[in-house]
Amino acid sequence: MNAPPNLTFDAGAAIIAGGSGGIGEGIARRFAAAGIAVLISYHSNEDKARAVKSRIEAAHGKCEIIKVDLSDAVQVDALFTHARTQHGRIAHVIYAAGPSFDFNFIGAIPRDEWHRVINADINGAFHLIQNAANIFKEQKGGNLAAVITSAVERFPLRDAMSAAPKAAIEMLVRGVAKEYGRFGVRANCIGPGWINAGLGKQALETKLDEKARDKIRTQTIPLQRFGEADDIGWATLFLCSQQAGFITGQTLAVDGGAQV
Repeated sequence: MNAPPNLTFDAGAAIIAGGSGGIGEGIARRFAAAGIAVLISYHSNEDKARAVKSRIEAAHGKCEIIKVDLSDAVQVDALFTHARTQHGRIAHVIYAAGPSFDFNFIGAIPRDEWHRVINADINGAFHLIQNAANIFKEQKGGNLAAVITSAVERFPLRDAMSAAPKAAIEMLVRGVAKEYGRFGVRANCIGPGWINAGLGKQALETKLDEKARDKIRTQTIPLQRFGEADDIGWATLFLCSQQAGFITGQTLAVDGGAQV
């Protein structure tokens, strides 16, 4: 498996948190296809993680899976220790995780549900990002990327439990770019719009009827199609390539032009 034409990468493995999810798998498969060994963390669905691993290995990629609760700092510390022991240098750390939730108006969000989502998403991302920043500083370089949401720029109705924690994660990533850039660390975000994978696919299929889906596609997305996991995979791969070596602290919207 060779890297895409004209894209080159620093030596080392990639940790992809949430790599067993729809978007996470798209990212993992792109990195593996570029010849990068990937270590995927998953929270609970081992069967799904094993299926992703099998698909990557069937395409001759290198993939390892490990169960990790990102909200538990000790488990995240152990993930990085294991990754360094098994793979040596870590070149890329990708946050593509996040808990499931129901779309709701702010005033109707159950408080215990809010606390669960905030703890899983923001604290989980923090534990991953903090480890990445410290290890990248020590090894004098590395690429951090976080999959957030294009909703941080244009808030959709009933989407606070996605937009709010992802906005906090965006600030953490931009902070890493500013504080650790002098050590050769780059940090960027990818902001998906309506993607036919993961939570986006679930919402499209279970929360919206055909008329509502068609309205979103034709009236809010200039390219008039929903995105695919591979669209996010390519964007993330590019941002972690040497060809993006002067890009840091940015958020790349991958939304078909919905922010225009």
